[in-house]
Amino acid sequence: MENKVIVTLAITTSLIFGSCSNKVIPANNQNQQEILATLNHVHQIDLTNKNNILIDVRTSDEYAEGHLPQSINIDVKNSNFENQIQKLDPKKNYYIYCRSGIRAKLATEKMQEQGLKKVYNFQDGISTYTGKIEK
Repeated sequence: MENKVIVTLAITTSLIFGSCSNKVIPANNQNQQEILATLNHVHQIDLTNKNNILIDVRTSDEYAEGHLPQSINIDVKNSNFENQIQKLDPKKNYYIYCRSGIRAKLATEKMQEQGLKKVYNFQDGISTYTGKIEK
């Protein structure tokens, strides 16, 4: 009997943890948001490929204090954000980051609502980033 309990517990635990993924599906199931690993893995994205765009969605002041090389700044809290993202090419891949990951998630959702399908955000932000920063 005790062995059955242990086996059941082991199977349940593996199902719970084994079924977790980095993908989060919003409640409306219309868009799928992909959350990438830590921003320290940004080097795995080929930013020399013109189809891969790195976007910093913090304020322009935060961006000026330090940002990732090759990133562009589009402030998600700016009233002009939706106008700016409407100008983006829907065929390109967009990698979004902010200070901690919260604004990147918001920006990703807004971008997907505007029809951009290849939008990815990092689970954290520049506050934990240990790589090269430009000013």
